Amino acid sequence: MGQTGTLDKTVTAAGRLLLEALGEKSPARSLSRLSDSPRAVRLLRELFTVAVRRGFVGRDPRDVTAYVRDLLEYQELATGGVLARETEAVIRSVLGEPELAYGISDLRRFELICYIVGDLARPPGVPTAELAALVSQAEWRLTRLDRLAP
Repeated sequence: MGQTGTLDKTVTAAGRLLLEALGEKSPARSLSRLSDSPRAVRLLRELFTVAVRRGFVGRDPRDVTAYVRDLLEYQELATGGVLARETEAVIRSVLGEPELAYGISDLRRFELICYIVGDLARPPGVPTAELAALVSQAEWRLTRLDRLAP
């Protein structure tokens, strides 16, 4: 991904892991390999929230449906049925409809989050500086959550 020294100073080790995974040939697969790092997984979930909110807040819910269809087509996955409904539910859960994703297992959620966050790198991809800014915002959110935890 060609990170610079400046980027290295603005993100944590977990953030660098995410940025490196996003720079790989198969970002979703690379992100899924981070499952053994609890901090990276938590950061990935926050990055998902940041990216989804930036992309969909204030937009028509049909935009989520269209995005999911496009994402699944790009990944060469079935664009209908359970996978599409679950993917849309996971996205809409961070847009104010958490009940839509209640029945989705944590493992399946993680898999879907990897696909969605990995899609940030789909050609032409989000520029490296913007990805680093998204990761930094996710890290800020995670730090804030950690401070609020009892």
